Amino acid sequence: MRTEHNPLRGSQAPNTIKPIVFVVVTHLPCNDSQYHFQRMEVIQTCLTTMRQNSYRDHTFLVWDNGSKDEFRDWLQHIFEPDILVLSSNIGKTAARTSAINTLPLSSIVCYSDDDILYYDNWLNPQIELLNHFPNVACVSSYPVRTMFRWGNIHTLEWARKNARLEQGQFIPREWEDDFADSIGRSHQDQIAMTIKDFDYRITYEGKQAYATSHHCQFIGYAVNIRNALVYDDMAMGDEKPLDIALDNIGLRLCTTQRLSRHMGNVIDDKLRSEIANMYIKEIA
Repeated sequence: MRTEHNPLRGSQAPNTIKPIVFVVVTHLPCNDSQYHFQRMEVIQTCLTTMRQNSYRDHTFLVWDNGSKDEFRDWLQHIFEPDILVLSSNIGKTAARTSAINTLPLSSIVCYSDDDILYYDNWLNPQIELLNHFPNVACVSSYPVRTMFRWGNIHTLEWARKNARLEQGQFIPREWEDDFADSIGRSHQDQIAMTIKDFDYRITYEGKQAYATSHHCQFIGYAVNIRNALVYDDMAMGDEKPLDIALDNIGLRLCTTQRLSRHMGNVIDDKLRSEIANMYIKEIA
């Protein structure tokens, strides 16, 4: 027979979630395939630079999708996020949706894929844009020209009516080349692919932003992000519906500075030299 009642009945859970929450979905099933060979170092670099270069108090939530024991041991005993969810592989979009849906609506969610490199003070300029422009859905910190192709109809309409909107090719070629390297595309193919594309730059009450964002890295208030999340049962998922849904909710913006960048699955000599100049203490 049952004896007494659970002593937690009627009590509130401790409120340990800070107003800013970093959310990263990780996945490293092995490192013996060519694709996964450097992925452990890539993910460790992402998580470590995201934390160390933010300069803001935060709660760090990592949802791990069925990674190998060696990486999970590093997460648990060296990196030690504030919240760690260890699950089987339920897919990136499902894990992201599940993680963000647990957060208070007032939280600023900072979502990242697990292969993004974060530069010094990457977060504060994004928060400034989030709070400076009206009705912002999300803000990213690395500009990529191909991201102007979709998910910015509402943002451009607003800018034409309420701000100064410029059209041109403002993103430096070096940044485009770095992005091409990270996805395994030649520099020549990147140029050919984007030769007719334009960057759209908004100036509003003294601050500038690009009229786009990126689903690989963005921040926004949880109330908006949760309303835009689209469930997908694929392992990787189609991200365009999320971009479009966020644009329908509010503005999708990006800093004109490159405050983060996509690494892909390889850290080449050029990138390794750049990372070596950062103070990284948690990779061991």
